Amino acid sequence: YDPLEYFLEIEDKFHIDLKDKRIYFKVWQYPLSHSKLFLFDTDLQENDPIIRKLTGRLYYEENEEEKLLKDLLLGLGALEFFENYGIEIDKYHLNESHGGFLAIELYKRYRDINKVKEKVVFTTHSIIAGHDSFDYNLVEKYYDIPGEIRNLSPNKLSLTKILFELSGFVNAVSYKHKIITERVYNKKIDYVTNGVYHLRWVNKKIEYLYDTYLHGWRNEPGKFAYAQSINRKEFIKVKNVVKKDLIDYINVNSYSNKEFREDRILITVKRRLTEYKRFHMLLWRLEKFEELDKKYKIQFLLSGSFHPKDEFVKNTIRWILDIMSTLNTPIGLILNRGYEQERTILAGTDLFLHLPRPPFEASGTSWMRAALNGTPTLFSRDGSPLEIIIDDYNGWFFGENNYDINKNTDDKDVEDFYNKLDYVLNIYRNNYDKYIDVSLNAIRTIGPIFNTYRCFEEYISKAYG
Repeated sequence: YDPLEYFLEIEDKFHIDLKDKRIYFKVWQYPLSHSKLFLFDTDLQENDPIIRKLTGRLYYEENEEEKLLKDLLLGLGALEFFENYGIEIDKYHLNESHGGFLAIELYKRYRDINKVKEKVVFTTHSIIAGHDSFDYNLVEKYYDIPGEIRNLSPNKLSLTKILFELSGFVNAVSYKHKIITERVYNKKIDYVTNGVYHLRWVNKKIEYLYDTYLHGWRNEPGKFAYAQSINRKEFIKVKNVVKKDLIDYINVNSYSNKEFREDRILITVKRRLTEYKRFHMLLWRLEKFEELDKKYKIQFLLSGSFHPKDEFVKNTIRWILDIMSTLNTPIGLILNRGYEQERTILAGTDLFLHLPRPPFEASGTSWMRAALNGTPTLFSRDGSPLEIIIDDYNGWFFGENNYDINKNTDDKDVEDFYNKLDYVLNIYRNNYDKYIDVSLNAIRTIGPIFNTYRCFEEYISKAYG
């Protein structure tokens, strides 16, 4: 594709100096409403072939050295760019540890941890991934680490540990994530629970309902608290329309074993696919899956993307493809992403599934987007849902609220999952008014709180002030 169709090319060239090489990079700007997004590009003739490919793909590295070079480029390059392009920064807010060399470089300049803390905010978004660490022998090949920094992380250079000490404000992205992170790193931190940008994720036909009954919702997501004022018959009518839209979309765009139908209950997993998210739990006990189909007439959509090196996901997808031909229950796969596609899926689904293995989900946001579209969720007890979901009121819980990262609760969870799913499907078939109550309660309780307006207000008051 031609990047000039999407980005503005900044004419200046920039560079960072490492011990044995200079890395040149150019910067592309993508304007996002009131914010500016800058992307670094090392595909320049001045760089050697390995460095030219450095920014070709995000989160995809052949080895630790390539990952280190990316982190050095992000951290040191950000300082280089902002200072030489004339952008004055009050606070550097580092999300995940990948930009940690920025804080180390600030320390090398100031030689005062308190001065660095005045400039740096750090948010961790994960339990396991996102915490980069490197052998000092590898790091010192390219970049000198002061002894004071080594003392903060003696065995390996853990950028997360370093940022815990060099940041004036450190937070997790849900309350439970805060507790787990404090246990893992033995460090007290704060939390700011994630939120989603409601204007991006609401389906156009659901927007009509909000425009009619929740005046001002676009600028004031607190208006979602009045969702019970939405006419129930009209809500049901619109939900049936968006379900038909999704069924049509699945039948054209998915890989499926059977045709999807409007009279079947549509159960969906839509998220990043990785092992701990247990995205295929619905298929763990195929006899129970088919039993639920016989009782309630169900169909299952699995949608999302995954890391190209994730062999577990690739093997699981192959397994699903193998079993699909043996099952009578419709199963569909849509293994890509897109805003319009996601709005269609989230609004048209009857039941959304949030299945991560506790305690490895930092927050989760797909369920928030589903709630904004009037779609209720069945949850494992992990991440941010614990802060708002009341079982059988605005969603449903199953399984154990585990806090031990060394404990696997899969066997107990899957049995409870099928039992609770049976309960929820029975509500849909035999007590539809209650299902609608739960759907509207999800909008009413989740929408006003789990949005980016509240989220950024918290960051402003807690982290930036």
